[in-house]
Amino acid sequence: MAKRNIVVTESEETWIEDRRVEIVERKGIGHPDSLCDGIAERISVEYTRWCMENLGAPLHHNFDKVQLVAGDTDVDYGFGQLLSPIRIQIAGRGTSTAPDGRKVPMDAIAIDATKAHIRETMKYLDPDKHCVIDCYAGHGSSELMHAVHEITANDTSFGVAHWPHSGLEHAVYETCQYINYDLLNQFPIGEDVKVMGARMNGEIILTCAIPFISTQIKDAKEYIEIKGAVSQAVQTYADKLDKRPVAVHVNTADADGTRNVFLTLTGTSAECGDDGSVGRGNRVTGVIAPFRSASLEAAAGKNPISHVGKLYNVLGLLAAKDIVESIPTVREAQVYILSQIGHPLDQPLVATASIQTRNGKMTEQVKSDVEAVLDRHLSDMIGLRDKLKKMEVTLY
Repeated sequence: MAKRNIVVTESEETWIEDRRVEIVERKGIGHPDSLCDGIAERISVEYTRWCMENLGAPLHHNFDKVQLVAGDTDVDYGFGQLLSPIRIQIAGRGTSTAPDGRKVPMDAIAIDATKAHIRETMKYLDPDKHCVIDCYAGHGSSELMHAVHEITANDTSFGVAHWPHSGLEHAVYETCQYINYDLLNQFPIGEDVKVMGARMNGEIILTCAIPFISTQIKDAKEYIEIKGAVSQAVQTYADKLDKRPVAVHVNTADADGTRNVFLTLTGTSAECGDDGSVGRGNRVTGVIAPFRSASLEAAAGKNPISHVGKLYNVLGLLAAKDIVESIPTVREAQVYILSQIGHPLDQPLVATASIQTRNGKMTEQVKSDVEAVLDRHLSDMIGLRDKLKKMEVTLY
């Protein structure tokens, strides 16, 4: 096997914690963009599972073009009704006929997977009652189907990821997860959470958007009381995440005392005017970090066999984590991997890691150790595919 083109360099960037200002965002699991990411990935997983169980092999697909068109509701304190349903439109490409002539129920798989994801993710959103789901996925190109069959890169693209999270990235990510998975069980709130973080002047500011369930709040006074309790809970949690002072602000657009507050029937703004698309939300690192390098590829929904828009982004994250965790002298790693369509996945045009060490010295031993980590991850594309097929890696 030819030697892989792996390049390890010392980062010339200012360490993220030494920058005067940092901005980080995370969209919660019920945000319209996150819903589209989750739906797209679930369709890919279920389509691949069907193919493996019924055909013994995966088939080409890319269901990464899911779009959500917002519905309309009428909500007030103690009240909520659906006026127009949320429309979920599944696009992308797949293989509807197997090589042996058997038909693949692509539309049924896609729609069932969409409903399953919503049921398992959302507490108040009912895919049968609140949504209209249509599948428009077409037939994939023969060239890309051949690329899947040959297990070669089916696109010329790059993946990039960094590790570890900065202090602000950690605070934003964990706060959003806390609201989505802990506070949701304590208060009448929904999953369409967004946490926008800023670090400046030695302080972290977290601006949180949290939807409240209209039918479970009787009046404006109770809304203010519950929002205050939610704000305090988030503040108490966030205070433990970083040594720097943290200021939490919840639903800053509210006109308290009126009905012009963040009330929803289903727990997501998708019910009343906020559309969604795959790839517009969190990167594979779990956050949107404008001060970091990132790929604009939508990882969710792409096939886990040959699409570098998924594989190389995830591989970059796993390799960056491995570098930092296994090489004590490395403080931070940013990994970039570039493919050429039709070439072997484990032989990228270049895989490069930009490294920051704890003592500021890049030695030949560190370079060699980092190269070995990248080489090991590139040599295990089968293991990476298995992780993706089993949903063992979160993509958004």
